[in-house]
Amino acid sequence: MPFFSIVIPTFNRGHMVADAIESALSQSFTDHEIIVVDDGSNDDTAQVVKRYGKQVQYHRQENAGVASARNAGVALTQGEYLCYLDSDDLWPRNKLAVYKAAIDQNPGAPFIFSDFHKHDMKLERPYEVSNSDLFPYIFDFSQHLNSHIFSLSGDSLLRLLLRGYPLYPSTFAIHRRVHDHFRWDPGILKSEDFNLVLKLSCRYPFLYINQSLATVRVHDSNKSADFITKNHVNTASMKLLRDLYLPKSKRSLCNYYISQKYFGDGTSYFKKGLYRLSLTHIFRSLGFRENWARLFKAATGKVRRHSNAQ
Repeated sequence: MPFFSIVIPTFNRGHMVADAIESALSQSFTDHEIIVVDDGSNDDTAQVVKRYGKQVQYHRQENAGVASARNAGVALTQGEYLCYLDSDDLWPRNKLAVYKAAIDQNPGAPFIFSDFHKHDMKLERPYEVSNSDLFPYIFDFSQHLNSHIFSLSGDSLLRLLLRGYPLYPSTFAIHRRVHDHFRWDPGILKSEDFNLVLKLSCRYPFLYINQSLATVRVHDSNKSADFITKNHVNTASMKLLRDLYLPKSKRSLCNYYISQKYFGDGTSYFKKGLYRLSLTHIFRSLGFRENWARLFKAATGKVRRHSNAQ
């Protein structure tokens, strides 16, 4: 039985999936298996993957979305930990070795993620700043354990996720027992990763490795122009968390971040010239009493600054 199972979902990325597979095969920690789930591709994905022979398990299904493809991969795995690698992303050679060392120090850790860099494929090199450079408040919510390992749990973890710190599947390592209780929701076609981590945060602590151990590649086929739908799905996931997974004592906290989400989206829509949609979201934000204190503080602060300027 391998220690890690690597699940690579893919759809029409025959021109990129080989890079992902090569980065998995090149790992210095070799106790792993690789499963590629082809979500109904109609390009040369099958031929590309099958070149690797027995080094890679290939499974094809009818097109059903990335969440369904990941679930199919879960069913085929044997490892103690399941790692996900999107077919357009890359891992450095030491990725699994660093994760194994973190698990050895924290046996049975249910969920592990790491820092990463994005790489716009139109540019020669990845961005110099990492995900946690852009969102440094992760360190306000986490507890430093040792070296580059941090832990997050309870309200701190919930606040981190609801505030909008982005986690990416290519950094996830999930213990098999977690998937006995939670799978990817195949009914969610956008932000399925946000939906999953919200639900997991209610039950499990997370480990964070403050080391960039993935390259998330940005290109035309994975840029989402439908930001309105994505925002709607994220808000719906927050409401689902509040209504089905959180105890009543946590619902006010969730409402606060839902109201912040509405307000932030409304502000963004206004800048894009979507004025009617902007006003709708801002008024929805005002419907949450958890947001009133923040708005009052912001309004009085502006009044004071105006008075001082005069």
